[in-house]
Amino acid sequence: MATRKFNDIEYPVPGIDTAIRILRPHARWALSNMTFTAWEDDTGTTPPTKDEILKEIERETGVYNYYLYERNREQAFPKMVDQLDMLYHDIKNGNLENGSWVQTIDEIKNKYPKPD
Repeated sequence: MATRKFNDIEYPVPGIDTAIRILRPHARWALSNMTFTAWEDDTGTTPPTKDEILKEIERETGVYNYYLYERNREQAFPKMVDQLDMLYHDIKNGNLENGSWVQTIDEIKNKYPKPD
């Protein structure tokens, strides 16, 4: 099951396999064209229906889309070594409150705001 982790939050990457793992975490299965070709579940649960799977993918997509800002910020933030260099120069210049590091981070956070 594909997931992403952001701070202490782990969220699924939408997909059929992820949906089935969330809906039936103890199952072992094989799938071909949205039809189960094999199904084993020690807890005795039946395979999820196509509608259940699609509904779960829709839910996962909503969660995944919510965290788009985080993925965009991750790509936009400077490399850690560059951030440390900015901080070093800001400290040396006595300009921590509105130095180049704070301005850079604020610009990215404003460009990719966290949704309400």
